[in-house]
Amino acid sequence: MTEQALEGLIYCGQVLIPALFPFMVLSELLCELGFFERISFIFSKPCSRLLKLPGAAVGAVILSMVGGFPVGAACTARLYERGLINHEQGCRMLRFVVGAGPAFVIVALGEKMLGSAVVGLVLYVAQVLSQLTIAVLEGIISKSEIKDKKYNPIKPPPFSETLINSCFKSSDSILKLCAMVVVFSAFMGVLSDFRLLSAVENLMELIRIPSSISHSLVYVVLEVTAGCSEAVRAGAPLEFVAFAVGFGGLSVHFQIFSLLGKLNISKVDFFLHRLLTGALCSGYTYILSLFIQGEVQTISLSTPQGVEFSSSTIVGSIALIFCCLVFVLSLKRSRRITPPRSGHIIREEAK
Repeated sequence: MTEQALEGLIYCGQVLIPALFPFMVLSELLCELGFFERISFIFSKPCSRLLKLPGAAVGAVILSMVGGFPVGAACTARLYERGLINHEQGCRMLRFVVGAGPAFVIVALGEKMLGSAVVGLVLYVAQVLSQLTIAVLEGIISKSEIKDKKYNPIKPPPFSETLINSCFKSSDSILKLCAMVVVFSAFMGVLSDFRLLSAVENLMELIRIPSSISHSLVYVVLEVTAGCSEAVRAGAPLEFVAFAVGFGGLSVHFQIFSLLGKLNISKVDFFLHRLLTGALCSGYTYILSLFIQGEVQTISLSTPQGVEFSSSTIVGSIALIFCCLVFVLSLKRSRRITPPRSGHIIREEAK
């Protein structure tokens, strides 16, 4: 158990903190500087008609697709705290703003584990399509009505103060994430020491579940990185690896719960939608893989290479640069913004 806990700490230092902390600081900055309020009136019409959400929610959706699992959820919680979305909208958003970032799916999983960045791209596109599918379906089902509201820009605090507060809040969040990773790593060590993993594997084989799936299923349920690694090592089907990416693992689920603050959600509802996302991701992967049969057949299903991904990877750097550009543009806009006339409006849910 001690060794696994130490591995969890190493994973946090080498992978989790470098990959997520910059995105979390940027998302906090964008939120504190009022960027989401400024873009809300731009996206209000398409967002309200398609997703039944205020325009400010678009920022969280985008960040969830480029920043990694907890970033979209953390941004959603911040939007709720600032009153830009209500409780129903926040709970609905958490059903689809949770997803692995391109640095993990394309580089770590695709290029490093599977030996093909193209296959990693297929998995990433499948995940994004799964998120968008649930988002649109939730919008169709939702009976929320959006009404017009005057846009009143609020002058943000000084940049230095905002930067310091964003770093402090992000540091607190990243410590919570690391704590959950260490706990789940130690828990998997306990299961391994008491041979419970072997017992579960033997039980699943009795009901004719393929050994490639039964060997890695417990890992997939508990922690996404270890789950994907074990699934690839065991030679599991690509669709099962896609399910692991979409589901996320209980470790990620608890990490997200630790960041939600005052936004209380149904844990059962969240878990069921993670299962749905995993199933959709698996289905989309099957469809997309039909177009790259040759690439799928030649991917390496041997022992995965060491996984290292962070904002220093090409994909992570592109995503981080994108967030920086958005941040810089929001600063320029804040300098020249003037109080709007009555024609400038955003949309918000009717009470």
